Amino acid sequence: MFALLPVIGGLLAGWLAPRKVAIALQVLFYAAAVALLTMSAPDHGGDYGDVLWIAPALAVISAVTLLVGLRLGRRARAQS
Repeated sequence: MFALLPVIGGLLAGWLAPRKVAIALQVLFYAAAVALLTMSAPDHGGDYGDVLWIAPALAVISAVTLLVGLRLGRRARAQS
């Protein structure tokens, strides 16, 4: 569930916030999601070592969703 934070947050931040603010927000969303997923991994049948594959995968997904959000924001500003 926490993995959705950078996905949804990246889209919304990239779409609605200025570029520098959106990047800063996305870094915070990613850090919070990785920390919470790492802390809660043992509660869900995983271990703390799962962060070694969760963090890079989530980083790629976070970057892509931020870029999509920035593109949506640029397209919306160009049409208005």
